[in-house]
Amino acid sequence: MNHLLAENNTSNFNLFLYVIAGAAALIFLFRAAVAYPRYKKSIFPHIYDNYLIDYFYKRNVLQDSSRSGLLKKLLGYHRIIFANLTDKEGKLCAQIMTVIHSKGLLAIAYLASSGSVYGSDSGSWYVKRAEDGKEKKYKLENPVIYLREYLTHLSDVTGGKKVQSLIAVNNDCDISNVKCSIRVKNYSEVTKAIEEADCSYGLNDGEIDEIFEKLGGKIDRK
Repeated sequence: MNHLLAENNTSNFNLFLYVIAGAAALIFLFRAAVAYPRYKKSIFPHIYDNYLIDYFYKRNVLQDSSRSGLLKKLLGYHRIIFANLTDKEGKLCAQIMTVIHSKGLLAIAYLASSGSVYGSDSGSWYVKRAEDGKEKKYKLENPVIYLREYLTHLSDVTGGKKVQSLIAVNNDCDISNVKCSIRVKNYSEVTKAIEEADCSYGLNDGEIDEIFEKLGGKIDRK
């Protein structure tokens, strides 16, 4: 009798664990499905190998998206660090990700707008697009200004090492009217730009991690 009770208790406990695991998996998949449309339109499909594991699981469960399966194939060992630059009121002005790899650093300011983009090294940028049969114009923060500010920070952190830079915009953006001193590319061109990035100096794995940590990255050394 005691043996039967023990078996029933074990079975019930195992069933409970299966239910909990199943519920957690459903919540994970639901959250992933809700977030997917936004991901699909972003720069990240051109940075990570796949959505569910390489991006969503790492970013939301492991809370570490500093390494990409796609970039590992192209660059070998690397780290990615993200920075949000804000103004004095806390308003988001620029999003920048820096890829640290064996041939140096590449800082990418990425914009999520759509339409025809206009801008230069100075002044505001703006985008024009058709909405409800009318052309509308929206102001954008100038990414050149904030990217240059961040490049100065990267130079200070790395002891004056050369850092390459790039501005990336949505694939449906027309960038023919952007005239600035920093390269501007559509999201679809970013993967190739990262693969070809070369600052003419070498970084080993330890140096990559050291720069990553100086920029605020966290490494689990357990």
